[in-house]
Amino acid sequence: MTTNERNELIDALIEGEIPEVDFLRLEAELSVDPSARKTYFDRLALTQALTEEAKLTSIRTFPRPTRPRSVWFTPRPITAAAAGIVFGMLCTSVVYGFVAQHLPEVEKVPLMVYSPGLETEAMRLDDGLPDSPGLWGADSARVVAAENGVPPVEGARMMRLEPIPREKNVKNLASRVYQVLDLRSLPPEDREGDAEVQVTASFFPTAGESSSRYLIRALALDEAPGEATKEFWSKTENDNVVSVSQRFDTTPGDRGWQTFSLKMPLPRGAQTLVFILGAVPPENPAVEASVHYLDDVRVSLLKVASASAESSD
Repeated sequence: MTTNERNELIDALIEGEIPEVDFLRLEAELSVDPSARKTYFDRLALTQALTEEAKLTSIRTFPRPTRPRSVWFTPRPITAAAAGIVFGMLCTSVVYGFVAQHLPEVEKVPLMVYSPGLETEAMRLDDGLPDSPGLWGADSARVVAAENGVPPVEGARMMRLEPIPREKNVKNLASRVYQVLDLRSLPPEDREGDAEVQVTASFFPTAGESSSRYLIRALALDEAPGEATKEFWSKTENDNVVSVSQRFDTTPGDRGWQTFSLKMPLPRGAQTLVFILGAVPPENPAVEASVHYLDDVRVSLLKVASASAESSD
């Protein structure tokens, strides 16, 4: 049995979809080959971790293009039957304890994003980064209702991200929107413990023939919002500013809302969170930049549940 054949059978066993004849072949190999058993448990543990992560993220899913199947990194449900068969075959409670260990419970606390669904009547957009919480800022955007055959994710409004002309003398041609969050309202234990911030947003590409690129960036500062936004851009390279940025590419031909998410460790004592969402223009200047849409923006604090909270469940 080749390594690839063995791995495919292990995946089929974890999914609970392995034919009896293949199960007998795999059972024979696992019973005599320690490296095969290690591969099984490694893959089972990885699948379990990815499944738990998917549950914690709880991101709304939308139709996406079909992508090549990845044997190692596709989250699949773990069937008790598959695990039980091999556990019984090996007859060891020590191995069972290794595989069945529980990941820490993570609590997801929504943060107060101003008008996350962009439904506020006559919503004001600041030019660029807002200087205080409770506002949206934008480089080149406006709030619109359904248009051009594009409906909002939910509700009646969404953000239209408009291209910035290449001839405009600006450092960055990405069409970005901004918001400032005041973290001082969080309980002290949330700001002083080990936690992550998760920023999630949905984008709609209108250029179906080419790939679209989006960005999500989060920055945490140890100053109050009023001070943090002063000379903000000069502070972004400081050591005391924690920043994470990620770009997301769609596949040419994608149509429909695409949901992306970024996570960033929240430094202890952080008082202000700034998040930036944007559509990046094509790298090829000959390709005309298109309109994009943004909706359903969510920011959450992810923290490990306390022992007392776990015991009370």
